[in-house]
Amino acid sequence: MPRPPHGDFCVTHYSRLFGGPFAGHDESDLRALSARMKDTPQNRRGRPRQGDLAPSAFVYLGQFLDHDLTRDCTRLENASHPPEKTANLHQPRFNLESVYGGGPANSPHLYDLSERGAEKFLIGATTATRELKSTENDLPRRNGSTALADHRNDQHLIISQLHVAFLLFHNRIVDLAKNGGIADAPLSDENIFQIARRLTTWHYQWIVRNEFLRWFILPEVLIDIQRSGPRFFRAVPSEEISALPIEFTQAVFRFGHSAVQPQYDVNRWTGLVPLRDLIRKKQRGQESEPLAANRVVDWDRFTRKWAGNANFAENIDPLISEDMFDLPAAAMPIPFETAPPPLPEMTLLRGSRIGLPSGQEACRACGIRSLDAGRIGLEQEDKEFFERRGLHERTPLWYYILREAEVLGVRKFRGGECLGPLGSRIVTEVLLGVMNADPEHYLNVDPTWKPIMAELPGTRARHRIDGLRKFLAYATQRQFL
Repeated sequence: MPRPPHGDFCVTHYSRLFGGPFAGHDESDLRALSARMKDTPQNRRGRPRQGDLAPSAFVYLGQFLDHDLTRDCTRLENASHPPEKTANLHQPRFNLESVYGGGPANSPHLYDLSERGAEKFLIGATTATRELKSTENDLPRRNGSTALADHRNDQHLIISQLHVAFLLFHNRIVDLAKNGGIADAPLSDENIFQIARRLTTWHYQWIVRNEFLRWFILPEVLIDIQRSGPRFFRAVPSEEISALPIEFTQAVFRFGHSAVQPQYDVNRWTGLVPLRDLIRKKQRGQESEPLAANRVVDWDRFTRKWAGNANFAENIDPLISEDMFDLPAAAMPIPFETAPPPLPEMTLLRGSRIGLPSGQEACRACGIRSLDAGRIGLEQEDKEFFERRGLHERTPLWYYILREAEVLGVRKFRGGECLGPLGSRIVTEVLLGVMNADPEHYLNVDPTWKPIMAELPGTRARHRIDGLRKFLAYATQRQFL
């Protein structure tokens, strides 16, 4: 399918990485497996909680980029629909479509249109509190509803604040370009809006390639693919849009559900906040209140080493925090009239109905040695559970990826720090493949490009904005310490 220019919408579809469809699993077995994934003391069985993993900002960047690449509105009861005929309502490119929508021409509700060719995003004002005055740090709202290109970016406080940071970054680049502060030469006949969009997008692409992958991928797998190229998801720069594989979208890239903490240190005013209090409670379309000024995320606490265990990724393993396990209907990307099933149950059922390979079948297709059947369960009770159901030899792909990470995902010291061999290969091949296939990715336009130099607040010095921490500090103008 030819790729439309920025500002036009298109519909793509999905694909399979390893053929199929493969045989599904007994759904009662999957529901029983889902129940064992809830992070309770009984299911945890003494597993330690690790510190020193990826800063939590990268966990939510993963959710953000998932929203940028894929949007599948298929309901669970229709999950057996062939992926080749299932619509992906987003272009599978790192182009910030979830932020920019169709641009000022096609999504005017997102923009301040007062200066044509130098449009900025609309930003919402927070509500003043006793301690803090109102600031422009909220999602834009119209008649009580958020104005977004993708409403999934309003599912909870952290992802919505990350979305706001991208809006702010674009607006700061517009101001910088208007004042002659951009050293990059414009491409062809770019106006200021187009320069700001390109540079915001390229900084995002830089962060995904140079930081995100390094936190969650086995180093040896990342090095191998960067040196030797992909083996299963090959893509070259083209106007044709690649179809994302369902092994990635419906299983492997959902590893981030395991990395969510039960609580977060949001800022100095709120202290530790349970995840349930950060999740959207109102259905889409219902009036939502502006964000209180004392709920604005302090990104320094989500990107720095000293922040404490609460703001680091949780171990990547088969356990899902309780508030993530039982998400409310309002937090679901597809509306539910009643309480939805547990998140792991939906993921496992969808994978089975769509015909995903088991973890072992995917390993064979990749030429990767799979986990021994005896290691699929943690203790004897778990092993008996898997053996009675045959899940030790044909483990659902999503569960397998999480267990493989827990056993083999060692970046420095112990398992659970990153994905294992199979998960690392699929994620890296797909994400690098998406980059390689995009003729507008910075690697294909100007592989020598580097992020801009800009003054960070509190430093009185110019820094290269070459990482997520600096990106967020520059966008939000918070002190960079």
